[in-house]
Amino acid sequence: MNEYTEIADYYDLFITSGYYDYEKMATAIATLISPTQTVLEVGVGTGLLLEKLLKIDSQYNLTGMDHTAAMLKIAKKRLGDHVKLFEADIVSMSSSNQFDIAISNGGLGSFVDTGGECNFYTHLPDDESNVQALQNVANSLHQGGLFLINIQGTHDNYEKPLPGGIVYSQEVIESPTYTDCIDKTFYFKRDNRLLAQMQLTYRIFKGEAIEELFSQAGFKSQGKDESGQLFIYSKK
Repeated sequence: MNEYTEIADYYDLFITSGYYDYEKMATAIATLISPTQTVLEVGVGTGLLLEKLLKIDSQYNLTGMDHTAAMLKIAKKRLGDHVKLFEADIVSMSSSNQFDIAISNGGLGSFVDTGGECNFYTHLPDDESNVQALQNVANSLHQGGLFLINIQGTHDNYEKPLPGGIVYSQEVIESPTYTDCIDKTFYFKRDNRLLAQMQLTYRIFKGEAIEELFSQAGFKSQGKDESGQLFIYSKK
């Protein structure tokens, strides 16, 4: 499972620079949940999405999990006691609690709109781990519970200036190690001096393989939401 420890100190700086529109995503999610439901974000990161949800309705019953302690530390500062947080690896996670809604805003995986189709990108390179991770999400949901997964743009090479004189860049190549995967390297520099660097591997599922994966894990597709920003799956 990919970890974000190396770039935790810079994560918010680049992720809020236009990488994601958390307010837009939270607005879409808010049409699908209510304060009476329990909501789990898988891969809560630094808590940016849940922060936006709380601004929409402070009564939401929210929980966030992540396997990177450095990210959870930032999320705790951001969310305080308004959200329950816990550290866990999604592949080995076993939760005694069950939720009505689960969200992956890139935490476990995302759908990527290539312009002609939507492929599913995950942080786990092998089939067995992906099935197990999705099964663990299903096990954490009540019967009929919903799993909401964000849709994002393609992973491309680019460079972007950030506040404080920091320059963020990313490089994407076909993985030389894993089949059907890409390697994505993040760089943070100031005055051409490397501040932080991290490489992630993403597994790509396409076409029928996506539905086979989710079906094997215990989910049924409900299609996209009305905003077109989320794919919705229900627990069988």
